[in-house]
Amino acid sequence: MNISRHGIPEIFENTHFLVDKNGKLMYIDKTCENIFNVRPDECLDMIDFSTLEWVHSKDREKVRENFQSAINEDTCSKIEYNLASMEGITLSHTLFPIYDNGGKLVSIHGFFEKHQPDNLLELEKYNVFEILELFNQISLIVSKENPFEKTLSELLDKVLEIIKMESGGIYILNRETGNYILTVHSTFSEEFLQKHSEITREWKSLLPVMDEGKVVVIQDVLAPVPYADTGRKMSAINEGFRSFAGIPLIIENSINGILMISLSGIHEFTELEKRLFSIIGRQLGNFIKQANLIDQLHKSRETYQDLLDNAVDIIYTHDLKGNILSMNKAGLDTLLIDKKDILRSNIRDFMTEESQEVAEFVINLLAQGEEIRFPVILEVIRTDGARLFIEFNIQPILEDGKPVAVQGIARNLDKRLKAEQNILIFNKALNLTLDGIDVSDADYNITFINEAGAKMFGYSRMELIGQHVSIFYAEEDMSNFNENVMPAMKKYGYWNGLILGRKKDGIAFPVEVTLNSMMDEKGEPLVNLAIFRKRNKLSYEKYQ
Repeated sequence: MNISRHGIPEIFENTHFLVDKNGKLMYIDKTCENIFNVRPDECLDMIDFSTLEWVHSKDREKVRENFQSAINEDTCSKIEYNLASMEGITLSHTLFPIYDNGGKLVSIHGFFEKHQPDNLLELEKYNVFEILELFNQISLIVSKENPFEKTLSELLDKVLEIIKMESGGIYILNRETGNYILTVHSTFSEEFLQKHSEITREWKSLLPVMDEGKVVVIQDVLAPVPYADTGRKMSAINEGFRSFAGIPLIIENSINGILMISLSGIHEFTELEKRLFSIIGRQLGNFIKQANLIDQLHKSRETYQDLLDNAVDIIYTHDLKGNILSMNKAGLDTLLIDKKDILRSNIRDFMTEESQEVAEFVINLLAQGEEIRFPVILEVIRTDGARLFIEFNIQPILEDGKPVAVQGIARNLDKRLKAEQNILIFNKALNLTLDGIDVSDADYNITFINEAGAKMFGYSRMELIGQHVSIFYAEEDMSNFNENVMPAMKKYGYWNGLILGRKKDGIAFPVEVTLNSMMDEKGEPLVNLAIFRKRNKLSYEKYQ
């Protein structure tokens, strides 16, 4: 016997009952007390579809025809009617015939519920201006420019409020996987979230939404809806809702998400409501796109600001009169000034008289539409009186094709000039010494040699770059290199002693060598430093 609905007593706010084919009540759950104010055993005697004495006399014929329709035509339509001796109480019920395996009717399965005339948005009560105001409220939520998910959550709450549904969720399309991911929700249980955080093509009940962009409505998850899969229906029952709608969120004629709304009672969605849902889906889709763009813009601004604040170079803007509009942290630190004071300053406040003249000349060129293709070096006075040379690269900020301000990147040249000066001094010192100095990599290939070292061996400096250090050793001394020098360097990273060197022209001569390796944190050589000093023949013979 097919009685799959028989084992579902006490379903939420609705009263579940069974009636035999003659109209006699066989079972009713205890929630009947909320409707009839009597116990279930009293209801068994009171409710009878053959007499209909609990129904108001003016509605009995309608209820009788509905009952006969369920028996004869296998329909499950919902009807509303008034109760006898209960003034003002309107009841709704939906009937489902139950057959045995041979197709014989055995009972009628149904649900009572108190009729709620305003359980959903009734369009006839609204004029066009009120509907526009509802959409305006949604638009105002987006205009707050909150983070994307907060905006999405507020949009969902507003939609549920407008259409008077109990719970819902917004699923946003993941374009990489093609699935829809639950992004925000209202009153879903943890169990539901674990099982339904993604909508895939296995959600047969939502295929029209996903494939055709059509609103899908299910009046009652227990009804035999052809595209509502059984497992999904049971999940809906366990979650606590009976009727639901899937609404495509459409952006530029493509589905970007799905709005799911649900109700614990049975509601027959009208064609007018479906049209409203479709409009809401399109409007919400556009609002979500706008909110997402705003959120991305905020993140982009934050990233841009972070880059500005952490840049080594000075980044700034000022108007055509020189009034400073913005400056990053590097600029504030260079001038020793805080953000509040810099915005009260003019670019000329930090320049010598000579630099002011150059700056005014350059700004006038920009104002006339001239392009400045070269960096400008100006002397800047810091707030503590110190003077710095700073290199400026500048370009105009245009509005309607006309210059309205200046943006620039500036670099403090003092550190660079001092570093270059130190390098010049170091190179000069290396080249003035009489000792030969070379630097080689971990494989002993020469990367640097000073003038004295190259001259000592009869080469130019460029001839030795890239050569192996063994080029300095005479062939008859290579055994010393392989047996003494290299093992010591590998073991200790240091060696000092005499070798027999070989010049480019083949002449051998004695050389004192000191070798040092610079190691990394693992003890592996990074570079090797060698100092050569020419010795006389006598000292070398003594060494031999």
